[in-house]
Amino acid sequence: MWIDDNFMNEVGLANMPEDEKRAFMAHAEEELEVRVGQSIGAELSDAQMDEFEQITDDDTATAWLEQNAPNFRETVARVFQAFKRELQGERQQIMS
Repeated sequence: MWIDDNFMNEVGLANMPEDEKRAFMAHAEEELEVRVGQSIGAELSDAQMDEFEQITDDDTATAWLEQNAPNFRETVARVFQAFKRELQGERQQIMS
């Protein structure tokens, strides 16, 4: 899980009420997964996407990505950092 208490502290959202924070963290984790998937998917062919969607375990998925999308780790890091900056910039609206 990428979105944890440390992440919430880094983006300035650690002081949310606990129930709201847990719900926000779950939503943020889902949103991050979608964004990463879209970024990586943009680099894959339709056939590769179909093949990747059939993978059900994390170790196989990682190995597949290393072979078929060798820069996926950089893509994940880039998307993660952009998402973090976005949340930092929207902190006031999120907290209100």
